[in-house]
Amino acid sequence: MDRYELFRDEGPSNNGKFGPYIQSERKAIYRDAIEQLIDSGNAYRCFCTKTHELKRLDMLRREAARRHEVPKYDNHCRELTDQEVRKKLENGENYAIRFKLENKEIYFKDQIFGEITLRTDEGDFILMKTDSFPTYHLANVVDDHHMQISHVIRGSEWLTSVSKHIQLYQAFGWSSPVWIHLPLLVRSRNKKLSKRDKDAFVEFYDVDKGYLPIAVLNYLCRNGSGIEDFDVSKLYTLDEMIEKFNVNLIGKRNIMMDQLILDAYGNKAIQNADIDKQLVPEIMKRLQRIFPEAAAELISDPDYVRKVLDFFRRTDQKLCYLEQLTNSDFKYYFLRSTSPEKMLSEFDAQIASSILSGLMDCEEWNIDYIKSLASTHSIKYVQIFRIIRLALIDCQSGPPVMELFEFFGKKECLKRFLTMIEMLKESKLSSSTI
Repeated sequence: MDRYELFRDEGPSNNGKFGPYIQSERKAIYRDAIEQLIDSGNAYRCFCTKTHELKRLDMLRREAARRHEVPKYDNHCRELTDQEVRKKLENGENYAIRFKLENKEIYFKDQIFGEITLRTDEGDFILMKTDSFPTYHLANVVDDHHMQISHVIRGSEWLTSVSKHIQLYQAFGWSSPVWIHLPLLVRSRNKKLSKRDKDAFVEFYDVDKGYLPIAVLNYLCRNGSGIEDFDVSKLYTLDEMIEKFNVNLIGKRNIMMDQLILDAYGNKAIQNADIDKQLVPEIMKRLQRIFPEAAAELISDPDYVRKVLDFFRRTDQKLCYLEQLTNSDFKYYFLRSTSPEKMLSEFDAQIASSILSGLMDCEEWNIDYIKSLASTHSIKYVQIFRIIRLALIDCQSGPPVMELFEFFGKKECLKRFLTMIEMLKESKLSSSTI
């Protein structure tokens, strides 16, 4: 979140009075909470871990499925006597901890979804697993209380769990926080983003794809709203979003991902960004990570990177995210060709080498000279353009050849021509040896 300038008050990287912050380091806190619930009669040990008990639970699940009902625990171990529990403990039987869930209606208000009534008619749920790790239900309630969290803000898929959490707060004798459940980002009307998908994580957008953080924030704020009279044509600063934000204006409907809108914000953010302070340093870091084999003068020179950005804009390319500069269509800005395969698939090695050598010997590259080369080699001059592009950018299509000459400059063009000539020569030697 630091990349988005959304800084936490405290946490693992900046300790404060509410630590520790890692769940495995808070096990003693959870154990104390469990003992409190057991002593007050609100929780109990569940020994349904043996093979025959697991078979019974599986039968319960199958029966629920047959009836088209939600599977639920039958509260079997709730009825164990103290003596039966003691005996099982003496025998070293494993156990989980379950909460005694009351079958009743729970009323609460959510800041987004309003007044809600839920009935808790499911079985007793697990608070602590047999490995002594808490479930989310216990950990989130205990952590939020101990850390004095006033507002619980999370996805709307957790709305149905609020009734459990309220009963937990009541069992501990604690006040419930303010509930704010946000609409979800979804791919379609019925499919939410999954943790199995890379694009469900914020790192996919800024680290992998290279959208500027302010673009992602504007995209999320636009879709979830929270800002009155949101101007879709404007790129809001973080300070403006904070100043204008009103939680009561957040919508209830899930938000479908829209790549075109995200790209529009991405392009707007790049257009507004400071080239020297934001774009060039970020692009250089990205290049050194993705193309460690590239020549240093192509990825570590701020002036060259700035030149690429200017050229990208002049050729009517819409730059929405920084990965565009390193994907297969544009990576030639920073990588010289390492293989003659594409050239050999289209042209005879001797003809291609002869044409490139002719270009290297020429003082001034212009259309007239290229036409004369074509005439000398008895090929169409558009074929010369294709050979030049393959030598310069390893691709037959792309910006006009004269623009490529201007962009790379003669020195870099000569390096790329020579590299291709040498690769073609090596290829010819290899084939003759075989």
